[in-house]
Amino acid sequence: MSVKIDQLIEVIEEIKEEFKLNPNTRDISSLRLQATAAITARIIRHKTTIPDKFIRGLRPDINSTSGFDRLLEQWLFNNLPELKNILLKHATTESDRKKILNAFFVASEQDVVLAHQFGIDPNDKSFKEGKEKFRLHRDKERNPNLVRQAKENWIVSSNSELSCDVCNFSFKNKYGELGIGFIEAHHKVPISLLRTDTVVKISDLAPVCSNCHSMLHRYHNRDLTIEDLKKIVNKKNGFIG
Repeated sequence: MSVKIDQLIEVIEEIKEEFKLNPNTRDISSLRLQATAAITARIIRHKTTIPDKFIRGLRPDINSTSGFDRLLEQWLFNNLPELKNILLKHATTESDRKKILNAFFVASEQDVVLAHQFGIDPNDKSFKEGKEKFRLHRDKERNPNLVRQAKENWIVSSNSELSCDVCNFSFKNKYGELGIGFIEAHHKVPISLLRTDTVVKISDLAPVCSNCHSMLHRYHNRDLTIEDLKKIVNKKNGFIG
């Protein structure tokens, strides 16, 4: 009997979310039951546990729900790949393989840092799918010579009064001497238009504070422009335009 990959992955992803909320739990069986109950509530299914027929489909690799729970525990606490490998073994299509790999994806420390710079959950599907673009965007912004030249130009043009192009926040005004000369460089060209051979100019960068920088990249598939975010900030503050 073939394995119902979609249903199994649905349960695994729900368990992963439950585990994030309660990472110290050792009762994996309860996590599984909570996950399946949540799925039931969403789509009105009558079954509240993983049906035996799905477990039978994984035999002889997994023979019972307790065996399934044991492998879940090993993955959640120790990132052991046995459960993932078993499901991959039973996958019959490339689509199933991709679903399994996505469900078991755990971001590396480097990816966690990268995702947080864009205000994104590093284990979220949007980050996994757009990771290379995010990395390219960050690397383009971090070109040390370009960014240094841009900041020098901004310091001169602002008479040493650097402020965010979106909200006018000044690190100098907020933090005194510690904040003098500090600002982040935002690349105004959308992620979708960047390529490895893209030539970036100083005019392609804008001075922004850390908070506005994160908000500009908040949506992985649609970066906000400086003007977009200005309108949001002005509306929030009761200004028109």
